[in-house]
Amino acid sequence: MSTESREIQGTQEEKEEGKVREIPLHNLDMRRLIQLDACTRCGECLLWCPVYDQDEKEGIIPRRKVIDFLKIARSQQGFLAKIMKSERVSKSLKSLLGTLFRHHEVSHAEIGDFVRNLYECSTCGQCEVVCPAHIDTVNLWEDLRRLIVSADYGPLESQKALEKSVKAYDNPWQQPRAGRTKWARRAKKDKLIQDEPRNIKKKKGKVLLFLGCTASYDANVRQVAVNTINILNALDIDYGVLGKDERCCGSVLLRMGDPEHGRLFRENIRQFNGLGIDTLISSCSGCFKTIKQDYPKVETLNFEVMHTVEFLARLLEQEKLTFLNPVEKVVTYHDPCHLGRATRGFDAPRTIMNAIPGLRLTEMPRNREYSRCCGAGGGLKAGYPDIQNRMAQRRVREAEETGAECLVSCCPFCFQGLNVGIMARGSHLLMKDMSSLVAESLLGYDVFEKAAKEAEEKAAEKARKKAEKREAAEKKETTECKSPEKVGKNAEKDSEKAKKKAEREAERAKKKAEREARKKAKEEAVA
Repeated sequence: MSTESREIQGTQEEKEEGKVREIPLHNLDMRRLIQLDACTRCGECLLWCPVYDQDEKEGIIPRRKVIDFLKIARSQQGFLAKIMKSERVSKSLKSLLGTLFRHHEVSHAEIGDFVRNLYECSTCGQCEVVCPAHIDTVNLWEDLRRLIVSADYGPLESQKALEKSVKAYDNPWQQPRAGRTKWARRAKKDKLIQDEPRNIKKKKGKVLLFLGCTASYDANVRQVAVNTINILNALDIDYGVLGKDERCCGSVLLRMGDPEHGRLFRENIRQFNGLGIDTLISSCSGCFKTIKQDYPKVETLNFEVMHTVEFLARLLEQEKLTFLNPVEKVVTYHDPCHLGRATRGFDAPRTIMNAIPGLRLTEMPRNREYSRCCGAGGGLKAGYPDIQNRMAQRRVREAEETGAECLVSCCPFCFQGLNVGIMARGSHLLMKDMSSLVAESLLGYDVFEKAAKEAEEKAAEKARKKAEKREAAEKKETTECKSPEKVGKNAEKDSEKAKKKAEREAERAKKKAEREARKKAKEEAVA
């Protein structure tokens, strides 16, 4: 039996017996153990944490999570813990040592509190940026979550639906696999795109566009997919998509600590490597970060990975992209955590925006590596939707203060998350993905506005024709009523009706008179 199998079996037995299950600390590499010990408890993370900004609990601060985890680890697997568990040590000695060194056996409640605090985090990486000890906090939290899941303490109940959906449907939104291409068929019908995206397995393009689950399934975010397709077609890029064969990138499983992410990574890598592509691009910052940084830890990639905005910035530099049509808007930009802090993709979005004529960018105070997280990632939205809502509202308020009319980002998850804040505040801001600005400048119009206008004109034309038809029918009826022949016929009908009515009244009067006569005769007979 493998070590992993024995751990799972042991966990199940302990769960049945109601015992406090051990966190498998031996699965944590030496680097992580050193980082846990490197925390100086300075509290700098407290000042910057966007989650703590909305929920001031000591337990969710990065330094506190480190302290609490070390407390659990020492209680379960420290030197004193091993002595206390040993059958060769007498109870009296254990009691003495426990008293002297204040040994405390961690409880279910304490582990439960730690788990809830560990998942009340968007893994945005802001604490890593400000940490004076340069602790790799994002990967540390993800590793700790894996340990928690392996001990069957995580993820949170409210997050399990996401995990199950990815495993069952290859997407986190509990939608059928066949529905992944539905957006394209609908977009073509609505005249948002001319043709459905090319299938890379049939067309053998050199660039794979990995759309991601959110842009494919969420109708509110379909502008990302629609505009990206229109951009690539306008630039005559030799691209293709996987269509129904595209699977979730696995970021959701990785961020929440589910070990199944490894299987999904390997399946995707083998599919990608077999396509013969030169470049994979994605307009989703989460997918981009996962494929670029996390996939290579599992297997080697034989292609380049870029965010779509980086790909466009390269084309701009190579003079293969020119913006001719002005986009007269004042915008502010939100750096997605996965594109910004995680991969240092700060310049490409700004390069694109500065190249679009008429567009004016006004920055928020917290931008680039200090960008305030919207709370949509890391499983936080599923586990703590109210906290995510407040985080989004805080970021939207910061955006409003710039005087911008549009809030722009490069991530469907951020699009979702920030829209929550915009709606909650009733903000005047319009949420835009970077692709919509690029497409509008390339095409000279916003495809959604154009389609909406055409649909409105079509509906107005239909209503006009219907009104004309009704008016013509009424006019015809009026004309017929006024003709001599029609008037004569109507008069004859009226006369006939009047005659029949008079006959009926005369008949009723006759019967009434007969009844009265019989009644009178009867009364006289009685008298």
